[in-house]
Amino acid sequence: MENNGVVALVSCGTDSNYNNSFVQSFADKCTELGLRVLWFQSLSNKYDGDAYDLGEINIFNLINFDKIDALVLMSITLVDRGSVKEELVAKAKEHGVPVVSIDEDIDSAYSISQGYEEALEDVIRHVITEHGAKNIKFLAAMKGNDVSDAREEVFRNVMAEYGLEVNEDSVDYGYFWWAGASDAVQRHYDKFHSMPEAFICANDSMAVGVCSKLNELGYLVPDDVIVTGIDGIPEGNTHFPSITTLMRDMPGAAGVAAQRILQIIKGEIPPVGSETIAGTILYRESCGCEAARLTTEDNKIKRELYGEIDLWNGFSDRVVLMSEAATGGYTFDETLEKIKPFLKDLWTKECWLCICDDFVTGVESLEDVYLSYDTYRKTGYSERIQYVLHGVNDECYDFLEPFSTAEMLPDFDKLMEKYDNFLFMPLHFQDRTIGYVAFEFKFVDRNYHLLHTLITNISRVLENARIQSELKTVVGRLEDMYIRDSMTNLYNRRGFYQFTPKLYEKCVAESIGFMIVSVDLDNLKGINDTYGHHEGDNAITTIAKALKAAAGENDIVARFGGDEYIASGICLSDDYAENFLNRFKSYLDEYNASSGKPYLIEASCGTCSLSPASEKSIDEFIKSADELMYAQKAIHRKHRGYSRDRM
Repeated sequence: MENNGVVALVSCGTDSNYNNSFVQSFADKCTELGLRVLWFQSLSNKYDGDAYDLGEINIFNLINFDKIDALVLMSITLVDRGSVKEELVAKAKEHGVPVVSIDEDIDSAYSISQGYEEALEDVIRHVITEHGAKNIKFLAAMKGNDVSDAREEVFRNVMAEYGLEVNEDSVDYGYFWWAGASDAVQRHYDKFHSMPEAFICANDSMAVGVCSKLNELGYLVPDDVIVTGIDGIPEGNTHFPSITTLMRDMPGAAGVAAQRILQIIKGEIPPVGSETIAGTILYRESCGCEAARLTTEDNKIKRELYGEIDLWNGFSDRVVLMSEAATGGYTFDETLEKIKPFLKDLWTKECWLCICDDFVTGVESLEDVYLSYDTYRKTGYSERIQYVLHGVNDECYDFLEPFSTAEMLPDFDKLMEKYDNFLFMPLHFQDRTIGYVAFEFKFVDRNYHLLHTLITNISRVLENARIQSELKTVVGRLEDMYIRDSMTNLYNRRGFYQFTPKLYEKCVAESIGFMIVSVDLDNLKGINDTYGHHEGDNAITTIAKALKAAAGENDIVARFGGDEYIASGICLSDDYAENFLNRFKSYLDEYNASSGKPYLIEASCGTCSLSPASEKSIDEFIKSADELMYAQKAIHRKHRGYSRDRM
């Protein structure tokens, strides 16, 4: 299969009509021309730069400019995202990668426009000359937005061309959204208690909002007020009345973009330039130039809408099932296993769920948890992808070996030979980077709102799994701290009595020997008083190390406090307790011979080992061992000439 280069395509939003119509035509033309497409898609529709929005646009940091031959920006979808476009263009320039911009002029790129501003001029002239409107109000999106500002300037210029006044009440702002436009109409009514002859809107969504509010206020469109849009969304056609707008030539623009990329790669045309792909202005019901639709067309629209509702209902049930199943995982790996069956909802032959190696971190304390929130990754991706859940043909799901994130896909070069197009979308929780989802695509026939819902829920499930994993680690650590002595890391009294009864019950049930060893460090007070408490601490920890060295894997060793220690275990042989003490004493002998300390570390010991009867308690074993230990300690004191109080 011919490969003339790899193109990275960048877009935002869930506008299925705009994205689908352009990307499908673009991907088809690229395939025809031997170009591979890596599509990086943020599903955020917001423009306020909050944590979620930042998490979405982070997907663009995945692009490896060393692996692409051209960058295509669907620039109109990237509005108001700070320096995203500037950063992408700068990276492309740094790597010598040409840039093609769709629907927005960029100085250092080859820009392809669909003539929105030119069409808007014609629509405004049409409203003035054909319908005689003079009192006209323009609804822009927001101040400071490049697209909105350009369309507002067109309005002002055309009004000036016809000598019509534009004052502070001639322009309001609807934020590219029907609700914002509806609010603008209400503000106008509250101030004037009347309406202008026409509302010229910067897009169709706002035009729909204007029509809805006018109807609510008792005004008829177009009889009382003319309304127009400009960007040709499907709702503009299905709305009553249908919206006067521009029918964009998306397939034409996509085809030209693919052709220009190949020409630029081959050096046939300069990498900087511009051209316009003219669309067709549709003068419809909202300006009075088209008759109302037939009922049969209305019924078709209703059937399509009911089909969408059924799709949503079924899909929502699947997402709920996935969330319920995945949150039942006890570990992060189990959660991934439970997600597997639901990856088929990505509607693809082959997909990859890729998770960064620094997303699941090893925490051992509450301090580690707090630090993880301060240091978690917000920008870019880790050097390696640790978890790679791979799906093929909706049937086979397995885990692949970790790979370098710079490759973007495992076995990148082989996949470039196998498929024409890949789509990448971010996995994140707010601005915390989780990883990304990648899948091959042939047809762009998916509902992005559904896809957005699925991927967002996968991200939340993974974040929940991470939190649960960390909490279990911390809870385990806290529990361990509760039952362990902080100085020696032996069990404390609570730990001893938590685990020893299980050994004891086994010995009673099976009539096998049970052992208690009571140990008391000799002359701790003398060591503290003569050499300092740091040397006393050394003696305490050395006894602990000696007991650990003597203990078998099933023995339990504890420090009861001060200089008191105790060990319990199952007697695997008749001389098990004796051998335990021998190993303990040998450790101390070797330590004393080589420590170079001016004092000896010694201990008094007592053991009690026999097959317990059910009526004999653990404490009775301890009492018997203690008595023997006390007797030995008395001998040690008498022979060594020192005295101390038992602590």
